[in-house]
Parts: sequence; C-alpha cells; structure tokens
Amino acid sequence: MADRQPRGPTGIPVFGSSLDFAADPLGFMEECAREYGDFARIDTLNREVYLLTDPEGIEYVLTENYGNYRKPDLDGEGLDGLLGDGLLTSEGDLWRSQRKRIQPAFFREQLDRYAETMVGDARELAETWSVGDRIEGDSAMSQLTLRIIVETVLGAELGGMEREISEALIDVSGRFRSDDVRSLVPADVPTPRNVKYRRGERRLERVVRDIVRQHERGERTEDGGDMLSLLLRARDAGAVEIDDEQIRDEVLTMLLAGHDTTALTLTYSWYLLSENQEARRRFHAELDAVVGDSDPTVEDVQRLDYTERVVKEAMRLYPPAYTIYREANADDSVTGFHLPEGAIVSMPQWVVHRDPRWWDDPDGFRPERWSDEARDDASRPDYAYYPFGGGPRRCIGEEFATREAKFVLATIGRRFELEYAGRDEPELIPMVTLHPEPPVEFDVKAR
Repeated sequence: MADRQPRGPTGIPVFGSSLDFAADPLGFMEECAREYGDFARIDTLNREVYLLTDPEGIEYVLTENYGNYRKPDLDGEGLDGLLGDGLLTSEGDLWRSQRKRIQPAFFREQLDRYAETMVGDARELAETWSVGDRIEGDSAMSQLTLRIIVETVLGAELGGMEREISEALIDVSGRFRSDDVRSLVPADVPTPRNVKYRRGERRLERVVRDIVRQHERGERTEDGGDMLSLLLRARDAGAVEIDDEQIRDEVLTMLLAGHDTTALTLTYSWYLLSENQEARRRFHAELDAVVGDSDPTVEDVQRLDYTERVVKEAMRLYPPAYTIYREANADDSVTGFHLPEGAIVSMPQWVVHRDPRWWDDPDGFRPERWSDEARDDASRPDYAYYPFGGGPRRCIGEEFATREAKFVLATIGRRFELEYAGRDEPELIPMVTLHPEPPVEFDVKAR
C-alpha cells in the first residue's frame, strides 16, 4: 500500500505559511500538530517542511535511519556560514573523526576536573550580588556559562570580556530569529540586523584568535585534556583534517553552543523555582541537607536528585533547542507518510514536551514527575523527551551541561533565593535557541 500524503495549512501564494510561522513560531507549530496530526506538510517561502511530532517517528529519523538525514542549511547561509565545519554543522567522515577526537574532553574524569572551575566561577558571580539587588538573570547566566566553557573545555581565559562576548553572541543569534521574516533576507544585504550580525561575527573571530594564541603562547595552565589542546596537538602532529580554519570552526561552535543552552536552562530553572513555592522549598531543603554551608563537590552533585529533576523539568517546559531540523537525502516513509528527497523535517521539542498524551499536567512545573516512583517509562516513548537531541548526533556535552547546571544552582542557591521581578511569563523568542525577551529580572533575596 502506498504511503499516505500528509495534510497541512494552505498558506498564501509564494510565501506559503512563512508569514504565519513568523508571526508566532511556537503557536504555529502547536496549531499545526493539533489540526493536522503528527506529520504535517508546511509550505514556506523557499522550502518544503514537514512537522513531525510523533516520538516513534522522531526516533526513526534521528536514530534508526539517521544515515538518510543531514543537517540542513535553511536560509542559504544559516549556521553553516557562521560555524563552518564545526561539530554542530559538519557531516560524514569529518563529523565522525572530529567527534571521536573531541570526545575525551567530555569523559567523566575530565568533567570531574572541571568541577572546581564551575563552582569557583559561580561563587565569584554570587559574591558580586547583595540582598536587595535586581539582576538580569539571563544576562548573568550567559556570562557565567560563557566563562565556564572557555576556562574548561577551551582551556583559556576571557580576561573580563564576558559581557562583550555575550552581547556579540546575541547580535549573531538575532540573524536567525524565527519570528521575523526579515531573517529570510540574505546575510550580505546590509539591513540593520545583518550589520549587527557581521559586527558580532568579527568580534567573535577576534576572541577565537585570542583563545588559540593563549594556547600557542603557553599561557594556559590546565592539564591538557581540554578540547582545544586535543585539537592543537592533532594539528601539530600533522592530522590532515585539522588546520587553523577547522580549529576556528570548532572553537566558535563551542563558544556558541557550549554556553547558550545551559545559560537558558539556568534562567528558566530560576524562573520556575521562583514561581513555584513548594518546588523552591524542596530545592533549598535539599541543598541544606546535602551541601550545607560549603560549596558543592563532585560527590555532593551526584546526590542532588531533586536539583537534577528541576533541571530536567525546566528543559521539558522550556527546551533551549526548541526544534531539530533534518533534510532527507532520499525519499523515505515516516510513520506511514511519504517524505520526498530534499524535504526538511522539523521535530519540535516545544510541542512534544508538552503533549498531553505523554505528560500529565503538561504545562505544570512538576520536578517530582522525574522521581523513580513517579516515572512510568513503559507508557512514555523515549522520544517524548529529547532536549539534547538523539541518535549518533546526540549532544556531546549533555553530561557537562547537566553537571554545570547543578553546580551553578547549588552554589548560588545555598546563598540566595532569586525572586522573579516580572508580572507575566517571559516572552519567548525562537532564534538558534529559545531566548526570553525582554530580559528576565530577579530580585536577590536572603535565604
């Protein structure tokens, strides 16, 4: 029997549904899933997109038949134009060799070495705050995680440039806003947004060169197990695929992808804890019982079960990577529907993570749903929750990010409570990741 043809919104001539998507990307995806089911066809300005919200179909694309799918370039330049052949965007043999080469920087024993830096940087940030201060939480978490990723995985120092670099990353990410059709304008057209993008790109290029020079001048003092040390040793040993351009791509990829998702997870965790008094009480009670009056250790973090549930639940409700895209190399059949060669598959965590078929009280913040007693793995498909992606391309930094989030929450949370200063839920702007706008402000409160 022939595969079915999926249904979807009609849209308008030429633009298809591009304008509807840009008006409200998250709402549009939710509406399409409700109206047309788990496999919906969406015409856009220049591509044919299929919205896939069935966990088994997502597992098929990301895991079972992953070889038929590649990372797409959605706007003619996209992240490929910024990150080149870094781990996030590369394909085939280059991706496999680079992932294998970089992997030791994320081994458990290496993560244990990063712990002191994670805690120390979080402590230094907390020591700049006083009770009664009002802080921009998303900006503070972005600068903190940026500093951590550079000092650990890249084995370098930022020299106090965290805010400048964080702002440059915002300028760059703004180029990829999904809620504005101006993002479809080619990057070479000097619109105000593209001018900011190019300016941010140049600033980041300078940062990358400085980070690499720190290694080449012998200024770093780490153990040599960080990602950049591994790459530079491979380059100096004559590895044909590792040249200065490839190193630039990997460092820039880690700058962008290695801090942003964790910063957002922390921002949304603080917000959700602030808005849910019982969860906040249990969070602080666990810190008192496990960490006490000292900063958390590796052994402590392994025992912070409720804190980890807070992190998981924050990533369920506010997945920093709100959708995953793949492009079909050849015709395929997905959940009984025909998928043509060259089509784009969008697999939105934002929709699947809030699907009432898989989650009781899907819009509620319930960290306890992740306890061994409450979780019913038999009734919930594996890919009903995939904040780090899945399959061979599952995020290489998953454990790094989870540990970092727990260390930061514990280090700051044992000192202060953060009270959300806004009146409404933060507005969410889909860019490369799901950013709040305007800034999420918190009042620093005494424990």
